[in-house]
Amino acid sequence: MLLLKYLECKRVVKTFDLDDCLAFIASRSAKIFAEALERRLRSYQVTRVQWIAMYYILKSGSITQRELAEKMCIKGPTVVPMLQKMEADGLMLRSGNDADKRVKRLRLTEKGVQLCNDLTPVAEKFKNDTIAGIDPEDLQVMKRVLNAMVGN
Repeated sequence: MLLLKYLECKRVVKTFDLDDCLAFIASRSAKIFAEALERRLRSYQVTRVQWIAMYYILKSGSITQRELAEKMCIKGPTVVPMLQKMEADGLMLRSGNDADKRVKRLRLTEKGVQLCNDLTPVAEKFKNDTIAGIDPEDLQVMKRVLNAMVGN
């Protein structure tokens, strides 16, 4: 009986090739890209996630913790320790909302704005390095396909 179950599982594995699954390829690629960007930002004593947070805060001018978590595709409670560290490092400020004290609005300090502006060219060079030699039309197709997959 155990041998039959093993053989059945092996048959299923033969019909499905994880290395050919676009969702798996995209996930694995995203992890590789994240680690590579993390290495480039290390010398600035900033993590990739902190830079992404600074980018969205700066881009919006002022954003709530919930909005930031949604943009970063992370859970609200996960963003809190990162924001506490960024605030302690003098990169951003949280302020209460007069209408609802539970809602915290985020904005970068001058130091945070400067650091974000310093890191943006690093991220842009990283992006350009990753797409070097790829036809711009292919990149547009890839974006459309990935967005369609996410929509599915």
